[in-house]
Amino acid sequence: MKTIYTVFLFGLTIFIGLLSQAQTTASQTFATKTILAIFAHPDDEVAISPVLARYARQGTKVYLAIATDGQQGVTPHAKIPAGDTLGKVRRAEATCACQQLGIKPPVFFGLQDGGLYSLETLQVLHQHIVKLFTELKPDVVITWGPDGGYGHADHRIVSDVVTEVFQTGANNGSQQLLYTAFPKEAMQNMPPMKTFTGKWLSQSFHTTLTKYLTYQIPYEAIDLKTARTSYACHKSQFTPDDMDEIFLLIGQTKGKAYLRPWNGSSKIQVDLFK
Repeated sequence: MKTIYTVFLFGLTIFIGLLSQAQTTASQTFATKTILAIFAHPDDEVAISPVLARYARQGTKVYLAIATDGQQGVTPHAKIPAGDTLGKVRRAEATCACQQLGIKPPVFFGLQDGGLYSLETLQVLHQHIVKLFTELKPDVVITWGPDGGYGHADHRIVSDVVTEVFQTGANNGSQQLLYTAFPKEAMQNMPPMKTFTGKWLSQSFHTTLTKYLTYQIPYEAIDLKTARTSYACHKSQFTPDDMDEIFLLIGQTKGKAYLRPWNGSSKIQVDLFK
């Protein structure tokens, strides 16, 4: 019996050592990686904030780039008119959110809120993105999908230009471009929403079939809590009740964030029907 017990302890010691070594290796790997999330407005990061919180917690360098100045995001409850004052408030809110998530300070492009569609602005947006790719050399880039979340024109344009830059090879070695998305199946059996924002999002958010969302990234309860705390920074845009219902929607994915690669798959096909 003593021999069996000794062998058991020896095996357990080896197992714990291997587990510790694996955890150390994983931690070292995370610390060498860089994630760059690029969105249109301050507060757009909510779509992926639990994952940003998770990787930042694990030591990854995480950056958030925001294309517009947010000056048109007027809401009834905040009573801040459109313009410079609102833009300054939203910059401060985005900075607060990044601090709460544990990621790097936000990178602001400062482009016109609601005006990314002009040819001149598109060229400037392109230049900003190339510059970031060159400077940061991110391993993973995350942005809106072509749906733009709920179809916002600024969201769609950011997705389009990020993709345009990435596919030219200006990504400087980035391993992957991922589109954030919300699985269609997660909208089934939705609890009733009470706020205008909750009702509108539950009816208007564009979804993607889960079978296309091949990146299913788990996160822990602490990451969801961190994300909710960070979202509380965006006081000019949402009331606490709005925020609670937005995170009720996020909770429908059961502790996972869903994304898909921009090109669908890296597998080479030689037949349209295979």
